[in-house]
Amino acid sequence: MNPVERPNRCAIVGEVAPEKKVDSAVKRACQAEKRRIYNKSRKSEVKTRMKKVLEALDALMTKPEPQPDEVLPIEKLIGEACSVIDKAVRVATLHRNTGARRKSQLARRKKAVEVRHGWYTPTPAATAS
Repeated sequence: MNPVERPNRCAIVGEVAPEKKVDSAVKRACQAEKRRIYNKSRKSEVKTRMKKVLEALDALMTKPEPQPDEVLPIEKLIGEACSVIDKAVRVATLHRNTGARRKSQLARRKKAVEVRHGWYTPTPAATAS
């Protein structure tokens, strides 16, 4: 038999099962979409909490005669924001350095308000001898 000449073969095709197995790529796409929505809501919550803290600090910064005890509710907001950031880092929605940077940003802004109103005086840096 020549390699070019092949006999006609009649193949019988069986019925295909009504339900096909889920392709792994389809499954991974569904999982990725679920995770994307979950991460999006976590990131949104982090941004909202940070925005609330920063707005409260800006309001306190521009206030003419604020009292030192007005910082207490803002400290509570900062604690809640840090908790949300830590949870986002724990489930890998945010990178740990990003979480640390955001918490540091809140702390620095609070410290700036305290310094401006004289509630906190930074100690001068110790000179190396």
